[in-house]
Amino acid sequence: MAALQFAGAPREKLTALEKIEKDIATALQTAGQALQELSKDKPALKHVEGHTTNFLKTLQEIENGLSQQISYLSQVTTSQPHEGSSYASQKDLQMAMHRSEHVKSRLSELEKIRQEHLRQKHVIRTYSMPEQQVQQPHTPQQPHTPQPQQQQKQRDQQREQQAQL
Repeated sequence: MAALQFAGAPREKLTALEKIEKDIATALQTAGQALQELSKDKPALKHVEGHTTNFLKTLQEIENGLSQQISYLSQVTTSQPHEGSSYASQKDLQMAMHRSEHVKSRLSELEKIRQEHLRQKHVIRTYSMPEQQVQQPHTPQQPHTPQPQQQQKQRDQQREQQAQL
């Protein structure tokens, strides 16, 4: 029942606009008649006043009708609730769909990062596993002897220290 009530709203708006259009034509016609009467050598003041009064009445109706239409349009464009409009709901749906797509793409990116992390973790385990599995025979540790390059560095450092003293 309520859906039928809202179905006529756009048609009513168009009918109101058509009436305003006809009123504009009538106003122009009565203004033309008033001017035509004034252009005569001996204008009849009754006719001029009648045409002017009709013009002003019609002009007032046009102003009221246009004000109502402008008010309706400003209500529609500011997303305030009004009869027969689904713009706000459509906009909400569209925004929700965009947010949903963004979440899906972000989840996909996170899944790729997780898979890469697991792959790297697996690679590290495969490289470290053979070393752990192989048991090295127990050999007595030999005293650590520095290599020739390290011996040279140590000598250079000792010389620098002595030179600073």
